[in-house]
Amino acid sequence: MVTSQLKTVSVSAGAIMLCMFIFLSACEKSSVDIEPIEIDKSYFPLSSGKYIIYDVDSIVLSDFFDTTDTVHYQVMEQVDSPFLDASNQEAFRIVRSRRNSVGDAWMVTDIWSANLTETTAEKVEENLRFVKLNFPVLLNKTWKGNSHISTDSPLVYLSDWDYKYTEVNVQLQIDTAQFDSVVTVTQHDDENAIQKILYLEKYARNIGLIYKEEQNVETQPGQYPDGYILIMKISEHN
Repeated sequence: MVTSQLKTVSVSAGAIMLCMFIFLSACEKSSVDIEPIEIDKSYFPLSSGKYIIYDVDSIVLSDFFDTTDTVHYQVMEQVDSPFLDASNQEAFRIVRSRRNSVGDAWMVTDIWSANLTETTAEKVEENLRFVKLNFPVLLNKTWKGNSHISTDSPLVYLSDWDYKYTEVNVQLQIDTAQFDSVVTVTQHDDENAIQKILYLEKYARNIGLIYKEEQNVETQPGQYPDGYILIMKISEHN
């Protein structure tokens, strides 16, 4: 009787060891088969001399005057020389120029900056640092794009925005230009019966920002809309 029990125990122990071996082998195989997600930063290229020219429509809606004021102009963003920023990271100066129409001379209006980290693409606009992209690029991924900004008044409207990839690797045509791989970042989208607040940007692989839209419009019943709309579309790049 004792011999039979020992034999049973021995068999059970052997079975347990076999199961553990199979389990560990499966785990090891699974870990080997998992491939890391590619970090593709080509949607935000930074190199000295690169430029993009945008056609811009700026529309101001005034409830007080019952008017719509539309201004058309062009903006050029050119990547200038690199430098070390306050956190000792490499960044690039972005020289922004404006002209009213093709043929006019460019007038420098701002010096911004941009940089890449291991997981983000960031841009400093008017001394405000925005996390434009978050790597890896994945559909429906969200992040706090305004997390570096102190959103006290008058910037309270920027607080707690959840940036989101709402389109990834899609084709897009802007006027006559065709882009094969585009991601859309919806920075903020809040719409109701009386107000529309929409901020979004589109980036093309190996080019950068190709489209930007801002809408902040309020419409009260029986009143003229009040707010502004800004549309930027790529016109030329190198």
